[in-house]
Amino acid sequence: MVNEINGNLIYNKKSIYRDLKEFHDRNQGELYSYQDFQVAGLKEFKSITNKVKTLQEYEKNRLASELMKIFIDVNSSDDISNIDGYVTLNPAINYYESIFRLFKVLIRSDKEIMKKLSFIITKILLESCSDETIKLGLILAPICNVGKLEEILDVFSIHNEYIFYVVMAYEYIGKNNNYIFQLSKRSKGYGRLFCIRVLQPTTNEIKKWMIEEGSDNDVAVTELIGYSMLSQDLLDYFENTKFDKAEIDKISKSFSMLLSDYGLDDIKDGLKVCCKLLKIIDQCPGGIYSLYSVISILYSIETIIVEYDIEDKSRNLSKYMDTYNDIIKYCKEICKKKMWYEIIKNEVYNIEIESSVLISSAEKTGYKLKKKEFEMILNRDSTNPLIYKYAFSIGNKAIKRYAFNFALKKLPMDKMLCGQDELTIDNLEYDDIEHICFFIIIKYSKYEEFKEEYKEVNLEALRSPLIETRNQAILNLLKLKKEFNSLDEEIINDAINSEIVDNIRIGLNSLITKLDKKEKKYVDVSKYRNFGIHVKDIYLNSIQVTGTNYIDMSEIFDKLLENDTVFLIKESNNLNGEKRIQVVTTQGYVIGYIPKEDNVVLNNLINNGKYIYGSIKEMTNNYEYIKIDLYLSYKDVIDEITTTLSLLSRTKEEYIQ
Repeated sequence: MVNEINGNLIYNKKSIYRDLKEFHDRNQGELYSYQDFQVAGLKEFKSITNKVKTLQEYEKNRLASELMKIFIDVNSSDDISNIDGYVTLNPAINYYESIFRLFKVLIRSDKEIMKKLSFIITKILLESCSDETIKLGLILAPICNVGKLEEILDVFSIHNEYIFYVVMAYEYIGKNNNYIFQLSKRSKGYGRLFCIRVLQPTTNEIKKWMIEEGSDNDVAVTELIGYSMLSQDLLDYFENTKFDKAEIDKISKSFSMLLSDYGLDDIKDGLKVCCKLLKIIDQCPGGIYSLYSVISILYSIETIIVEYDIEDKSRNLSKYMDTYNDIIKYCKEICKKKMWYEIIKNEVYNIEIESSVLISSAEKTGYKLKKKEFEMILNRDSTNPLIYKYAFSIGNKAIKRYAFNFALKKLPMDKMLCGQDELTIDNLEYDDIEHICFFIIIKYSKYEEFKEEYKEVNLEALRSPLIETRNQAILNLLKLKKEFNSLDEEIINDAINSEIVDNIRIGLNSLITKLDKKEKKYVDVSKYRNFGIHVKDIYLNSIQVTGTNYIDMSEIFDKLLENDTVFLIKESNNLNGEKRIQVVTTQGYVIGYIPKEDNVVLNNLINNGKYIYGSIKEMTNNYEYIKIDLYLSYKDVIDEITTTLSLLSRTKEEYIQ
């Protein structure tokens, strides 16, 4: 039984409440230290962020109704085993809104049930040893007239397993926003998200804290940024706040996290916000995080431009291009300041600074990491792809050698070489990040720098489950075909027999196929450098490229794709006196010829100054069958108009548009 003696709550000596209460009384204002902040509250986090499948409304209402019936049927508050069993099987977080709504209606319609529920809920909160049952009690406590409710809520607020329900109760009983603010400031783990999602920026102090420190957490960072920063008017904040160096570094860290999880389009007045922050940092630079925020802005703008160039031409970004270029230029100017060298040097050994921050800062400022500094960073974060990318693209010979040897010793090679699979970089889970590290080593290491290990490592890489790694290993090994011995060929044959991706199997076969009699030829395509597809280009017909059986296709392995452009170029000379029309890639590699029956017409067009190009329509994985769509280019008309205008205006710059 639960009683009050002299106004004090008496509770079960073995209950969760008792354990929390003892800690709470000994450590005023502190979170319960014996909880796992990576786990406590995780179930609630996944539910409210829709990371697990949610129930349909009718399912929620059905579960709430069944639970209500169990409460009504309880004959004695000493027997709540049925309640324990039900919420253990059906956690309240999955339908807490329906529970709250249904029980609220029940209490209003039956005053007697209020007393019964109040007694049961109080017993649950003070005596239960079940997490799920206590959560149910916290949901119902605000509407069941539970005595000493605020004292009970204060105790449960120190544990992230219950803080979601505590905050919900505080909202119902009208606890003011400042109280939630105090809870937010001491919170961490998932508890911080549960607090900040209901916190309102009603004062400058709260707004400032939310922007500068709200997302500083080990978990749920993306969601915290959404609540603490994206919901704010950041431009107004930057324009009306004075910063010292420490504050600049603090806001810079938050802003760089914002850009890592969201795009500029997600930020209100995103470009203006970036320009304002850059100006603040330029005038009063802070520490390494102020530099990193500049780099983050630079990355974000460059990503927008690259994505626009590659795949999103429909977006009208041309009106922003001048602003983008100005921001990029400004970022690079800030990064060039030599003062950053000393800052980076001083932070290399600071274990609280993320390795990605250090590597990106060194790369963009031109700071050359010493081998000892690089070793420190790599040993601290051995599976960060950025570190390996830095080593092989920027690092000196000593750094490259260290990264190469370190990776082969420290990376889980059993996992890296567990056998062929269909994993790709795009569908990798974060737990498989080591595969990216190994891929970078295979892609960027050079034979000249690792002569003794290069062939062996690439042969081993044929067993990687990552498709991109196997592809790159094949490309690397093609350069070493003449050095293969019988053991090497045996390894390649084993890889062929176990390969499950057709295109890669073809590449593997090219490693052991004798190509001495096959043609390998490049031609000059410099006159096509400025060639572009025009809306007035005319479709001619589709043809099958001939002579592919006699071409060494290893040169285009994994490079030639459907819809790629190819050029039609007349052969300069031929032993038979014929001038065949070659089908040539944009890199100048000859992949075949136009059939003889089509030669005459196309020859006449080319002889008359016409440009003809093709687009790969379809092809087999081994490139023996290639079909292309032929187009008559509008380029000759453009060239003719250009020549005429040039004669009229004397200079190209004086063209009349």
